[in-house]
Amino acid sequence: LDGKFFSFIGEGQLGSPRGVAISNDNMLLVADEGGHCIYAFTLDGEYVGKFGSHGSDSGQFKYPCDVAVDLYGFILVADTFNRHVQIFDKHHNYIRQFGGSAVLGCCYGIAVSSTGNIYVTDCDNEEIQMFSR
Repeated sequence: LDGKFFSFIGEGQLGSPRGVAISNDNMLLVADEGGHCIYAFTLDGEYVGKFGSHGSDSGQFKYPCDVAVDLYGFILVADTFNRHVQIFDKHHNYIRQFGGSAVLGCCYGIAVSSTGNIYVTDCDNEEIQMFSR
């Protein structure tokens, strides 16, 4: 690991990029907080597409701050101000969501363990919440 810079990805396309993840099919997924969407790029930086828009319906986001991918290729998005985690398949189709204001405050970070448990940072409640697969 030499840490030498070699390229930009998404220059001029992204509004407020926050979290990144690599999908099981080697796509770079970027949570764009300002754009209220998730961008997909190849690992070489070629734009593939995006999904999501501003709102609170299924598949819409309010300031998504992080993205993760589980063992099965499902994409999990920390939908910060909608206060839940949304799950999408590898083709970016909405599957379901969990959380909500009764459970989660503003969720900023998300990670998935090798056993499939989901960890979400909740800055309103000053804790990390763990959810089973």
